[in-house]
Amino acid sequence: MLLGRNKYTESGYIGAALIGNPVDQLEQRCIAVRQSVKDHDFSYVEALDAYQVSDADYKAFLGEDLNRNIFISFSGTTAPIKTIDYFAIYETMLLSFIAHPSERVKDLFKALSEEVKQEA
Repeated sequence: MLLGRNKYTESGYIGAALIGNPVDQLEQRCIAVRQSVKDHDFSYVEALDAYQVSDADYKAFLGEDLNRNIFISFSGTTAPIKTIDYFAIYETMLLSFIAHPSERVKDLFKALSEEVKQEA
């Protein structure tokens, strides 16, 4: 007799599929927020509220999603790339928005670069 194995019954399987992993659920809600805003169904704030996603959670999702895409576009594969390479990519992206970076910005990137080299 199978005691305590309700997940192997049809209703248990459906329940597990519907309830699922909280991390996966959050990711699905973040995808829905992105699509709703893209389709102009909701404003950003309305979409966050409608799908019960915090601003911080959504921004963390976007960061993870960008990292996945950088893996593929940078290396053509999902193989890990070095931390220093990540930093070089982000530095280039950020500096592309600043036509003439100030000395403060240059010093900040220099300090960050040194820290990344020490961690690598």
